[in-house]
Amino acid sequence: MPTRIEARAATRAKVLASSRRLFEERGFRATTIKDIAADAAVSVGTVMHVGDKSGLLVACFDERIEALHATSPRTSHAPVQSEGVNGGSEAILDILSPFIELFASSPDLARSYGAVLISGAHSSRVFSELREELINELQDVFAAATGCSMTAAKQRATTVYLAYLGALLEWASLPGTGIDALCSRVRDAVRPLLTASGEENNQ
Repeated sequence: MPTRIEARAATRAKVLASSRRLFEERGFRATTIKDIAADAAVSVGTVMHVGDKSGLLVACFDERIEALHATSPRTSHAPVQSEGVNGGSEAILDILSPFIELFASSPDLARSYGAVLISGAHSSRVFSELREELINELQDVFAAATGCSMTAAKQRATTVYLAYLGALLEWASLPGTGIDALCSRVRDAVRPLLTASGEENNQ
């Protein structure tokens, strides 16, 4: 017999699987909590215990982003080979690609996800628990690409992360803007930091 915790986890997984499938098939606005309950063969109350519709969307995106990040080559901790501005820029985009790929594959849902985050109604684990992991990976790229100190690399990595987060939310709030525009904004934020020099490189 499954324990109560195991049963709860299984129910949550079933509700999120139905939520994701219906969001993709019908769209976020057209999907109701009743639809999700019927698809998952649970009660409306059970669905609401997992989360309201906006919360379910955030949870679905968070799980997909975390899964993509976990299988990314960047998580293998292989030596960073990214010397130079172009190499560093592309290495940084590789690190952030799980977000970009997911948003590009489901732009309408991605915009709904971004709108929920902008509203402040729900927070995302991706932008809290994964924050330091992403910044550390970006830090390694800056250190390899520029030869700056780890302290300076951490500062630059944090700046890029915040710039990327801002670009992501801005992109989500502007219907009709292509994913290339998001990549371009990230490159624009990265290049000055990859070409910067000065005392910080010798700290």
